[in-house]
Amino acid sequence: MKKQMQVALAGSMTLALASIVSLAPVASSHVKTALAGPVASDFALLDQELTVGDKSVQCGVTSGNTTTPSPSPFVMHITMTNRGDLGLGGANGFVRTRYHDGDFVDYAIPVNTTVQISLAAGGTPGTDDGIVVTSAGGAVLIGQASITASSGGKPLPAISSTSFCTTTNATGNVPF
Repeated sequence: MKKQMQVALAGSMTLALASIVSLAPVASSHVKTALAGPVASDFALLDQELTVGDKSVQCGVTSGNTTTPSPSPFVMHITMTNRGDLGLGGANGFVRTRYHDGDFVDYAIPVNTTVQISLAAGGTPGTDDGIVVTSAGGAVLIGQASITASSGGKPLPAISSTSFCTTTNATGNVPF
């Protein structure tokens, strides 16, 4: 019995040593990633209180080349609260995210709750290179949108020439 245990233990040790030796080249090799980290970031606030009345908040990125734009990946983070207190008049509704091409997604938001949404975009110029956030269905939103853009990204001209994110106030026009 003792001899069988020694053989089993020696076999296990040999297998473990072989695994370590075969994994060593993998562990020491360099790992390449497309995005080493965000190069630019920005944010904008949305306040749909009756005294402020913002219409939307929007963020977008382009490559800067207007004749043949190339994909400019980004991540957009959205945090919105549907305020029903303080006489703001919020009701169960939606946080609407509308893409540059007009497609949209409505995220349900009950009154007096907060949602957080993260979206990866920017892969197709003219389609998802810009996102507008607004309310629908009676929600009164207060919150922010922020963006982290990859290297070489520039503000989307349909939104701003200087900022990745902007707010459309009560008298402004939503960009798209």
